[in-house]
Amino acid sequence: MKTRINIKSFRNTKSPQSKKTRIQKKSRKQVKAQKQKKHSFYIVRCNNGLDTTILSGYLELLGLVPDYKAMNYVEQQYKLIAAKNKLSKKQFCDSYDKHLLVKVPPGLVTADVFFYHINSTLLDKPFYKYDTFLSNVINIDYSNLDKGHLFLNIVKYNSRSKSTLKYFIDTFTFSRKEQFEFPGNYILRPISGFGGSGILYVHNSKDLDKAIAYYAAQKDSKGKFKYNTRDIIVSKIITDLLLFKGRKFHLRMYYMVAILEGEVSCFLLDFGKIITAKEPYNLDIPFRKEVHDTHLGSTDDDYFFPSDLTLKNISSLRKDNYSENEFDTNTILKGIREIGKGISNIFVGLSKGNPNSLLYENQQNGYHIYGLDILVRDNLEPVLVECNNQPGFTSIDNKNLSDILYRWINETVLEPLFKYPGKATSNARKHKTYILI
Repeated sequence: MKTRINIKSFRNTKSPQSKKTRIQKKSRKQVKAQKQKKHSFYIVRCNNGLDTTILSGYLELLGLVPDYKAMNYVEQQYKLIAAKNKLSKKQFCDSYDKHLLVKVPPGLVTADVFFYHINSTLLDKPFYKYDTFLSNVINIDYSNLDKGHLFLNIVKYNSRSKSTLKYFIDTFTFSRKEQFEFPGNYILRPISGFGGSGILYVHNSKDLDKAIAYYAAQKDSKGKFKYNTRDIIVSKIITDLLLFKGRKFHLRMYYMVAILEGEVSCFLLDFGKIITAKEPYNLDIPFRKEVHDTHLGSTDDDYFFPSDLTLKNISSLRKDNYSENEFDTNTILKGIREIGKGISNIFVGLSKGNPNSLLYENQQNGYHIYGLDILVRDNLEPVLVECNNQPGFTSIDNKNLSDILYRWINETVLEPLFKYPGKATSNARKHKTYILI
């Protein structure tokens, strides 16, 4: 593993001419050594929804050098492979076929700072072998935060704060069918599902029998059975919801875990996306996905929290209008930060007192951004539905979202680490998005 670099500033002191000359010579040697140890960075150039030229700009302002030689070589290989297989760049980036792996010649990569494409492990795999000063991943078994284990770990690592639990939906696996209580409304979600796939709604015993039959019959492309009852989670459906333009919605908030110089810190951006269902909200049975399923594909425009969550846009089934005294997005944000604290306690618990255990063996510093999917009750109380380790950054206004997210990363990770070596964590924690636990 590479030695951690600690760049110290030089003091200007008055000295006799001969001593001053010696100091200047020594300083020149130190500066030369620092230049030789400059960090260089590699960004996996693939479609992740963000404009990475903004990230490059921040890195270069901090004195990091782009590893263009390696980036250009690999980019050319991508193009050759895509042409050979008749794939567009987007199709290539979305592909997980193993034959698309790029072989990087030994000695080509000089970078020690890596920004991976978080939605494709195969695109990133050629760079895992290099010693890394910083990268946008951490070493954690994601199953600790998936749909099936999140609530269990919230309970486990937040035992001292019972009030935190009200912000999380109680869940159980489909294999524990005795926990259904009818009459009641439940949502069934495959742990591995995304984009609304495999979701069913259950209101009575007859629906439950249909759900059992449905999951038992599903097969994948290889003809193997797709679902196991232990891989499907069940939650009671929240119906007392705040509505956005008459539709059900969830907030996609951005949450970060950073391990800088051996200390773990967590941050929650006070900005998010508003993601809606396709059709106006109602409680008519049977439930329909167009009414109850909220995802990017069913959202007709870019909507952001808190700027678009206004009195003009909100309502509920119990209340058509809210007064200025009743509605305040700061109330919602305060609850969301409590959710962030609950998740942060999981990471602290998983580290078992050793934050570096959340890093890979050849990694000195790391961070990762998660997407928190949050419903809002009509009393303005947020409830966490899901924590995504591959949140996606799709937006109509790509530039705006890129500006916001990369500025956040720059202020909480890059500047603290490269401007204040040895004091990175204390400087990072000065940011307003830091979550104190």
